Amino acid sequence: MSGRSYDVLAIGDVNIDLVLGIEALPEFGQEVLAHSLSQHLGGCTANFACYCARLGLRTALLARVGRDTYGDFLVAELQRLGVSTEHLIRDARLPTGITVSLSGRTDRAFVTHLGTIDSLTGADAADALLAQADWVHVGSFFLQSKLRPEVPDLLRRARALGARTSLDTGYDPSGEWNGNLPAALAQVSVFLPNEIEATAIARTADPEAALPALAGLCPMVAMKLGAEGAAYASGAERLRAAPLSVRVVDTTCCGDAFNAGFVAGMLRRLPPAECLAWGNACGALVASDKGNAAHRVSVEALSRALAAGRVE
Repeated sequence: MSGRSYDVLAIGDVNIDLVLGIEALPEFGQEVLAHSLSQHLGGCTANFACYCARLGLRTALLARVGRDTYGDFLVAELQRLGVSTEHLIRDARLPTGITVSLSGRTDRAFVTHLGTIDSLTGADAADALLAQADWVHVGSFFLQSKLRPEVPDLLRRARALGARTSLDTGYDPSGEWNGNLPAALAQVSVFLPNEIEATAIARTADPEAALPALAGLCPMVAMKLGAEGAAYASGAERLRAAPLSVRVVDTTCCGDAFNAGFVAGMLRRLPPAECLAWGNACGALVASDKGNAAHRVSVEALSRALAAGRVE
């Protein structure tokens, strides 16, 4: 890592997460009872930033929040978790975005009111800021309706300024899985989808077929496979990494934690197999508690999990 201001600059979404713990999803016209309720900092990009900071990386977040009490809460949480909010934009016109997470033991569903979530633009990511980071990560590509057309150029500029880059699309609520994603992937160092996103983007039902298809669009793909661990492709190279043993409490944000672990490994110039292991370990640490479980992630906890092959 260089002498720049930040190891990681995360660009994308931040929002309030209201997490409801449930046993089953309700159908329209029905009601189910939640056994728990909690409020957290949310947003795939913001969670990624928090996990990076917990892993000792100097991390900044570029995103928008409203000038409201939810925005105040998010600023305070980011600062508490060690993320620089110097470049967080307070928007007086829009309310802070909010996501209701319906979280079960093995999967989750989301309902989102966008508010400020999709208000970021390419102009917000000036070259002077991009030049301060060793790594630039863009999250929630499909939610960023105003930023999305400019993501290829943003990533190109970041690379030209000496940063490595990554992208996590998140889920596409429109179901189209299109946009200008190929142009964006051409500018990333590593693409970080999960198996649902990867198969939808590659137009195949088979994750094993999606991996080489996506690897043809960018230098590296690290694909999250949930309970099956993770897979990696770069050119002709293929790797699989088994998951760690963990008692799963909540799968919310596990993918964001994986991203942070993988990027942290890359910044330390670890080989891809170890980066996958770091990602899996961070995901397992988060799965072992409720909500985004940022308190579970640390360099020490990561080291213990890797050594033991499990999360206590």
